Amino acid sequence: MMDWLLNLVFSFTASYFFAVVFDAPRKLFLPAGIVGAIGWMMGQTFGIIFDLPLVMVNFIGAFTLGIMSHIMARVHKEPSTIFLIPGIIPFVPGGLAYNATSSIILSDYFGAVNIIMEVIISAGSIAVGIIC
Repeated sequence: MMDWLLNLVFSFTASYFFAVVFDAPRKLFLPAGIVGAIGWMMGQTFGIIFDLPLVMVNFIGAFTLGIMSHIMARVHKEPSTIFLIPGIIPFVPGGLAYNATSSIILSDYFGAVNIIMEVIISAGSIAVGIIC
């Protein structure tokens, strides 16, 4: 339960503050944070319930993010990218990219290739989820 709550808080916070960084209108900070949190939490929840791999978790989350961005864009009469771009931030596989770089520095090239492939596949699943 505590992990779920922390995921919710951190995904909301990341999306909210990236809306601030990207200079979205002030009235849209909260909706952008909510959209990002809902997208992230849907992916995580489905991943836990159905024991899905990371690729499917990212796809489901990005798909939910795309739908929520479209809905919020219509509700607030603003472009959907105002909600979509900050909402993508929690999905960025930065930790995996760091691990790949670390493996390269430590001369673990086979491990680095595996991690880099996972990063590429994760990024692709996020893009396909948004497109769908």
